[in-house]
Amino acid sequence: MKKIFITLALLFITTSSIQAQEKSYWACMAVTVDNWGQSPFVEALDNFMNSDVGQMMPYTVTLSEVAFTNGDTSSTHQLCFIGENAASFASWGSGPPPSLEGLALFMTIDEYVEFDQIILGSPLIFDPTNLSNGFTVVWAMDVNDPATYANAFVEFNNATTGTFELHEAIIGAQEGVTHYFVARQSDLGAWLEGREAVFESGAAAQFQSEASDSFDILFNIGFNLIKSYNVD
Repeated sequence: MKKIFITLALLFITTSSIQAQEKSYWACMAVTVDNWGQSPFVEALDNFMNSDVGQMMPYTVTLSEVAFTNGDTSSTHQLCFIGENAASFASWGSGPPPSLEGLALFMTIDEYVEFDQIILGSPLIFDPTNLSNGFTVVWAMDVNDPATYANAFVEFNNATTGTFELHEAIIGAQEGVTHYFVARQSDLGAWLEGREAVFESGAAAQFQSEASDSFDILFNIGFNLIKSYNVD
């Protein structure tokens, strides 16, 4: 079976605003899908996730296509599984789902998909209703002072749309990556307009001033959402 590449686009630093909530986790796969296999892969995933077994999975699932990336990343898609708590991942890696649709999905993956990376992480500041947005940008960061960065992030988020996300990397991230900063919008045009508004407001400059010595941006990636499943 080919390697499976899973990229996680989730990131965050724990803050007091979410300490009372049950901690959630995600596993993201960066995958390379053969040109001829993109339609069969999406169809097989769709059939499985809309089946009885797929709808019983303890995850919200998203499939996205890489729209913008640097030369170090050759993956074409990202497949993410977001669970409500640690128990959601108790059976992770236990094998193909026990259904015809599940077996068909794994056969399609074996034929057309290569898995390059799988990352386990946890959202620290995150609204799951934003997963339905069509365009997402993820900044991978090396945060050396989590407390300073978290405080600056919360102030920045409160001063802008309040929809930015912060996630922490736990296992499998690229060397040096500790956290992810995520921004989502309905489409690329809306994302660009939101970016302009953030810079014009001065919030970006204030954030950079308060957090500049606490982190380094290592790379970023832009995604177009193809499918989402089990989204409340």
